[in-house]
Amino acid sequence: MATESAIAESSPPRAASWKQVARRWWLWGAVSVPPAALLHELGHFLVFWALGLPGAALHYGSAGFSGSGGFFNAVMKGDLVAAAEFAPVWGVATALSMGLIATYAVVLACCALCAKWKAHPLLVAMGYLSNLRIFAALIAVALTLGGARVNAVCDECWLERITGIPLAVLALPGVISLVGAAIWLWRYFPRDHRRVAVGAMSLGIAMGLVFYASFLGPLLLP
Repeated sequence: MATESAIAESSPPRAASWKQVARRWWLWGAVSVPPAALLHELGHFLVFWALGLPGAALHYGSAGFSGSGGFFNAVMKGDLVAAAEFAPVWGVATALSMGLIATYAVVLACCALCAKWKAHPLLVAMGYLSNLRIFAALIAVALTLGGARVNAVCDECWLERITGIPLAVLALPGVISLVGAAIWLWRYFPRDHRRVAVGAMSLGIAMGLVFYASFLGPLLLP
């Protein structure tokens, strides 16, 4: 009996099957959607709230204030004087920047926690998902370089209109975050079932985005 017990204790843990891996990474991929979306918007909202803007509110996929529609319409037209009638221009620019900073902080935290604590699928999924928003800015950059007139509404696009800083420069931190985190987090997929984990996580994120945007988000934070 003692020998059998010693053998059992020394035996390596049984490897997870591909089905177990798929279920786990799918689930946490879907769960990663709400926190990844809300932490970015929370960065915007906290500045709106700190500025004391009337009607500052956090929604499931955005943050705004009373008169935000008029503000951004004026910015789109290049009329910052008119925009200032709705809200302090540089205050809103700070709020836009804080959303980006919040995203970079989330990605950095996910990478650090995987390295120092535990490589949990939720952290890996949030790290990848949070970076996906940079593609909107990259598409806008590509269209601009191609000579097209772009009316994109990504955070970097609004910051370019307000500050005059080129969109390519504003998008650079996002590119660094995207590439760096993608390389860093790749090691935390299970080696034996890496393709299964990546596919399941991607499917979970896609389904989570649909569920969050169509049902859960509007229910919790309309």
